[in-house]
Amino acid sequence: MDLSYTPLLVWLLIAHLLADFPLQPPRWVEDKICRRARSRFLFVHALLHGILAACAVAGFALLHGGLSVPQVLTALLVIATSHWLIDLLKVTLLTRLSQASGFLLDQGLHLTVIVLLWLSITPNAHGLLAALASAASGWQFGLVLLAYLLIYMPMGILIGQLLAHWTPQMPSSAKADNDSLLRAGKQIGYLERTLILTFVLTGQTPAVGFLLAAKSIFRFGDLRQSDDKMRTEYVLLGTLFSFTLTIMLGLLVKKSL
Repeated sequence: MDLSYTPLLVWLLIAHLLADFPLQPPRWVEDKICRRARSRFLFVHALLHGILAACAVAGFALLHGGLSVPQVLTALLVIATSHWLIDLLKVTLLTRLSQASGFLLDQGLHLTVIVLLWLSITPNAHGLLAALASAASGWQFGLVLLAYLLIYMPMGILIGQLLAHWTPQMPSSAKADNDSLLRAGKQIGYLERTLILTFVLTGQTPAVGFLLAAKSIFRFGDLRQSDDKMRTEYVLLGTLFSFTLTIMLGLLVKKSL
């Protein structure tokens, strides 16, 4: 698999990040939202993206060769035009989405265009794609993906069922979560299991101890201060179920790889 053009992709991504964040003042963003297609800053912002992308391609060509002037101009045109269209889409149709969803979709579209541009420039791109597809279709990749899928909804349901034995014993005052963020506990569980599985699969198992200590400080400290023994034990059970099941799954997957 020829990876000699990988630095070009890295520089195209760096150019995108520079133009989209530090080089985009807040007043440009506000003007794009208010004026949409009539915003001159939308045009300037898209042109800046195209220029930086063209500079990345030209710089790579000077250092490594193999690229032509038309390819540099193509990069400028493709990135500038696509960025103008995607940003216009973001301030029109994508406003119906949540901020996080709109941001992720916007960045995903930009990155897709960058990758497609890079593939169009890269010689023998079909060989590279075939090698990546072969790696992604391997059983090792599938096993790791399966493990990450299992730690979310299936494991969350299992933990809830394991805790069901103690749920009726909880007093109504302990069950009340009026001072908690909506569904925050579920999201915390997803994030902690993601970190634990990643730590185990990458051989950083001791980091799990630091994660448990950090959660104990922030989560169980308030419960202990409120002298809510039942709720403290209930939360501790849920946390230990989450940690234990995820660690066991991670060790099993790591042993199988």
